Amino acid sequence: MSKGKRLSILTAAEIEELYSPPVFSESDQRFFFTLNDREFDEINRIRDRKHRVVAIVLLGYFKSKPILLNPSFKSMQSDLAFVSKLYFKDLKYRRFSLKADQKSRLYERVLSLLGVSNWSDHEHHSLLTGHLLESANSWAAPRALFDSTTEYLSHNKIAIPAYSTLQKLISQVLIQHQNALHERVKAACPKGLKTMLSELLCGENAFTLQHLRQGARNFTGTELNKELQVYHHLQPWIVEVTQVQESLGLSQMNLHYFASRVDYYGAKLKRQSPLNQQLYLLSYLQHRHQQCLERIADGFIHHVRQVKARAKAMAKEQVYKDWQKAARNVEKAAGVFQLFLEEDVEPDTRLQSVQQQAFKVLNAKDLTSVCQYLSSQKKSADESYWQQLDGESTLRTGLLRSLFCCLRIEGADKTQRLARVLDQARLDLVANHKLSDASLDRRLPQKQLLPLLLNKDDSLNKGRYEWYLYLQIPDRLQGQLLMPDVIKYRALDADLVKPKYWKQEKQSLLESTAQEKLMANPASLITNMATELDMRLDEVSHYLEETDNRDIILKQKGGKRHWRLPTASKKHLVNNPFFGQMRSVDIADVLRVVDRDTGFIDDFEHVLGMNTKGRQFEVDLLAIMVANATNQGIYGIAEISDRNYEQLSTIQANYLRLETLSNANDRINNATAKLPIFKHYYIQEGIVHVSADGQKFEAKRETFRTRYSSKYFGTAKGLSNVSLNVRIPDQGCH
Repeated sequence: MSKGKRLSILTAAEIEELYSPPVFSESDQRFFFTLNDREFDEINRIRDRKHRVVAIVLLGYFKSKPILLNPSFKSMQSDLAFVSKLYFKDLKYRRFSLKADQKSRLYERVLSLLGVSNWSDHEHHSLLTGHLLESANSWAAPRALFDSTTEYLSHNKIAIPAYSTLQKLISQVLIQHQNALHERVKAACPKGLKTMLSELLCGENAFTLQHLRQGARNFTGTELNKELQVYHHLQPWIVEVTQVQESLGLSQMNLHYFASRVDYYGAKLKRQSPLNQQLYLLSYLQHRHQQCLERIADGFIHHVRQVKARAKAMAKEQVYKDWQKAARNVEKAAGVFQLFLEEDVEPDTRLQSVQQQAFKVLNAKDLTSVCQYLSSQKKSADESYWQQLDGESTLRTGLLRSLFCCLRIEGADKTQRLARVLDQARLDLVANHKLSDASLDRRLPQKQLLPLLLNKDDSLNKGRYEWYLYLQIPDRLQGQLLMPDVIKYRALDADLVKPKYWKQEKQSLLESTAQEKLMANPASLITNMATELDMRLDEVSHYLEETDNRDIILKQKGGKRHWRLPTASKKHLVNNPFFGQMRSVDIADVLRVVDRDTGFIDDFEHVLGMNTKGRQFEVDLLAIMVANATNQGIYGIAEISDRNYEQLSTIQANYLRLETLSNANDRINNATAKLPIFKHYYIQEGIVHVSADGQKFEAKRETFRTRYSSKYFGTAKGLSNVSLNVRIPDQGCH
């Protein structure tokens, strides 16, 4: 958080990148150092030609970064040479430096030319503080407030002040915002709720904060029971927690931010002030309750679909087996028919005695299947399906019922009746652990399905009817059924501003976004965009016709000109023979070269903060990186190399963490950005381009994050890990 009583917002690399002079490519220099007539006239008023050159360079720097920089002669040397050659061909000068007052006067001209104001605490502090207090209501994270600050300064044409000034300003805003929230917590939080929060943090009761933080990792019954325990512990308090949250008026981003403080501090949360503890815990309880309900809903849907698929497969197999068995029993059925062909049967013989003899040859069940076989009537697959569901009664009355009782369901226009029945069934199961007659509605099932849900006395089978209700839920959660308490499955308009509030505050809400296009009149905005698009199309068409562009193929079709991109022939799909002449290099050797030039292995520090650096285990660290990058894993790399698995496992646990990996990546990215070739990878000047790639990992069991991907996993599920590599030149972000 803070170091030396100062708020930490940016990393050291980001600060250096933001407040250091920009590094321009040749095209950047042409763009930023080209003057219009007004700028040219103003610069020519400066007497000293060397000062003119510096003024042009500072003007270009300010266009790139709206910051009053203090560049050295060495950092400006290449740009000074470019400007001198462009505007003052006969100018020669030695190394020089400007005094503070000289540089200040030059920056006054720069600010005047661009219509930008220099930062002034007296003029701008209170206005920016008010803006940030509004922004803090949306998201009070320091980095978010920093971004909001730069947006405000840019919109109002104010130069970005020193980093220490922004640190102090944002710290004051955060303190004011937090104090205001503390006052609201004091006024809104009931005494009983405060006591519960204190006991939860102290761990005096059976259910502690540690239990609350332990969530389900997959859909197994054991893991979902953890979520059920959390739900039943929070449910008695959630109404009061929600009321307090409404009085606090926290946005979703602030709710997540304050809730994340609980995971960030962990056991150290006890060191925070009581009001901070209450604020963080209230947000965490609200967030955890939402997360809990979402996992319960996902678990319920998962198990219902699994049971449905399993019952269908087993029913299909059972029908096939019955059919085969009936075919084998045809010979035995001939003996039954023979009973009716015997000549010595007494005239007064009862049918019951004949049945008894027939059942000795073939029992009633097998005889029925033979009759269906002979009459070409297979046993109903639906009947077998429901029989299979009858065998899953333990799951229905156990885990599924417990999950279902936690879910409140509402219906859309065409599913109101189903939603009412589901809600009544939930209330019955919560109160009496069984369905009442009030939740039984014969009008819901389809006509062909209803007979399968009836008992012999024509009454509804409550077990099968409960299954029927559960089976209706998963496939109707795309808009027909809604779960208002679960963010994923609630109505889309639940996330929108209420219509009444929108009508009253529409203009102020649009202005608070500081987005010109949102505040513009839609009719004129669309007209301007259409005009701009037409002009751009004309420019592209003219460029394609007049320029020797070998990457575009123009053709005449039906009196109209069409263009397309050329496609490579098959011979170009094979690697060029030139690359076959090059010696192959092991990836480990490539990593060693990168380490030689950057020293990134030094960033892998021991988890306990010991002086031992990763350099001591360089070979093992390289092996671990290659293993994880190629999906081999350390066990796989140990099997095919001379590395020891136990050693690799220990080093990976001690040295490879998100923090150390990020530091090593930042070091490599920073070194890459300083290479002369780096600027040539810009596809288009002035636009940031990124490199993104993904890896697919098949999962042994289903979790909340696994998804289907037939291309990579077939019929199984897995995870997709996307890596994004981007370096923003003006901010130094990776």
